[in-house]
Amino acid sequence: MKKLISVLLAVVLTVSGAAVVLGLAAEAEEAQYYPSIVIPGVFQSDVRLYDANGSEMVRSDGKPYDKPFYLDATGDIVKVALEKALAPLGSMLLLQKDLDQRAAKAIAAVLGEVLAGRVKSDANGQPINNVRAVEYNTSLANLSEFDREYALNQIPLRSFAAKAGLDHLYFFSYNSFGNIHELAERLYALIQIAKEETGMDKVNLAPISQGGSIFNALMQLYRDKGENIADDIHRVVLVVPAADGAAVLGDIYHYGLLDDDDALYGYMFPSLLGEDQEWLSYLIPLILRYLPNADVNNILDMAVDTLIDDYLAYSTAIWALIPSKDYPDCREKYLSDPEDAVIREQTDWYYGAQCSHRSYMLEAQAAGVELFDIVDYNVPLYHICDSWNKVNADGIIHTDSESLGATTYGVDVKLPEGYTQANTYCTDPSHNHIDPAGILDASTGILCETTFYFYGQNHESTAANDVIIGLASRILWDETMKNVYSDAAYPQFNYARNYRKLTNLYNQWKNYDMSSLSPEQQAALAAALDDAAAAINSTVMPTEEYDAAYDVLYGITYEIENGTAPSAGGPSAFMRALTKVLKFFSELMLKFFGGKGYSDILLFR
Repeated sequence: MKKLISVLLAVVLTVSGAAVVLGLAAEAEEAQYYPSIVIPGVFQSDVRLYDANGSEMVRSDGKPYDKPFYLDATGDIVKVALEKALAPLGSMLLLQKDLDQRAAKAIAAVLGEVLAGRVKSDANGQPINNVRAVEYNTSLANLSEFDREYALNQIPLRSFAAKAGLDHLYFFSYNSFGNIHELAERLYALIQIAKEETGMDKVNLAPISQGGSIFNALMQLYRDKGENIADDIHRVVLVVPAADGAAVLGDIYHYGLLDDDDALYGYMFPSLLGEDQEWLSYLIPLILRYLPNADVNNILDMAVDTLIDDYLAYSTAIWALIPSKDYPDCREKYLSDPEDAVIREQTDWYYGAQCSHRSYMLEAQAAGVELFDIVDYNVPLYHICDSWNKVNADGIIHTDSESLGATTYGVDVKLPEGYTQANTYCTDPSHNHIDPAGILDASTGILCETTFYFYGQNHESTAANDVIIGLASRILWDETMKNVYSDAAYPQFNYARNYRKLTNLYNQWKNYDMSSLSPEQQAALAAALDDAAAAINSTVMPTEEYDAAYDVLYGITYEIENGTAPSAGGPSAFMRALTKVLKFFSELMLKFFGGKGYSDILLFR
């Protein structure tokens, strides 16, 4: 359950949960390059919790707090949960009724306090606790070795550094729960620093995931200052940006967690936990039935409302991740009280920027700013929100947000029969902007000539796609990259891949001494290594072919090491049998009793 809660909250609070990396190491070359500022994704910055004296705080066991929520030690968390929720939860189990919603209130209070108590902001949008990012107000060349390595581990742009030098690479560090207007002001200041330090008149920006919302705020800030962003910015490379928020977060703020019977007792947990814990995904719904159905739904609703209303409602950087279509209703739901006036003014400011971000980009483009976009698509949203089966997405961010307006109708849903490419923003009607799968029309995206798409790529594993890494890095330093037609190695439509497993295995075996192997094994290993090298060097290989190259190489290397072919893997026979039994009873209960708890069934409620 702890893991499940962590997964749910990570989905709720992150957009991206995982980092996008952008380069490989090499020697620096002498040339003139624009300095590049990377605006990382959620929780990629080094953000620390300090005490009143400015010393970094540690937990009761002497260890650092678990980031990004600064969680206490497990024992302390359990103690709080037992003190505040054990009695009301026990009463509900005994009586099969949550009297005065005591259990729901207690559970919601514990979850809110434990998970978000230290990242809460006040009514002015400032962190209550001393939580702040380690700021790098200079290039990576001037940082300490620790800070430089931290930044490069988050966004290892070593190939860019090889071209332009570490003195031309900047990392914008920030608190993902912070104040969106202040983040824009800080980014504006870093742009001026980068220009002054490098002597260049403009900079490049690489907003990643949540960084896309900060870029929206930056564009609005320039307008507020009466300045032209084109005077400071040469290129912008948006990487899986939350340009119009993240559908998962918008749905949860708007509607709460998906808690209809089919979801809660059917597909939700299997989709979240995966094959390795499939048995648990069918056990949880059976356990939930020990509570009355109405109380389960009420607990979920109250937990979400408490987490947002009491802890996250004043975090304007999180509000910036709410899609524009959801903002008005969510604002009314959580920011309608008179004491919310200051925050409401700030979130309204960002909402204006969000509603105008596409027109602002087109104006910037017309003024000379070169804009690029990299998009993951055709992965369903996590099955915890209302839109999971209604929009195309990358698991967290819906495709319309990332792509700045590409047309899709859902995951694996083809464009209507007879559909004609719209060419809304295409400069040449002869261009083909419909993807090979026939499910996306890129010509309706405002940057259709400079937007690259990766089919089947999950948002959280974007960092494991080395083609995306190479593409983003290339655009930052190579002025010949002008659009999706500049290099056939980087077409507009491409594929998901995970380079780490194959690359690591290949590097481990590429220099293996084959003299002790049989001729058959030598031939098989040599062929597998050749195929692996071809896959690694290819930038356009379909996912299935790339994965097959790994499977073949793994198979022969396993056989060499162990004298036998690898087993199918996966759970043991016992766990597979247990999973079948749990699945049978879980699906049987859902089919005949819907979401009713055991007491609901026995008492005919």
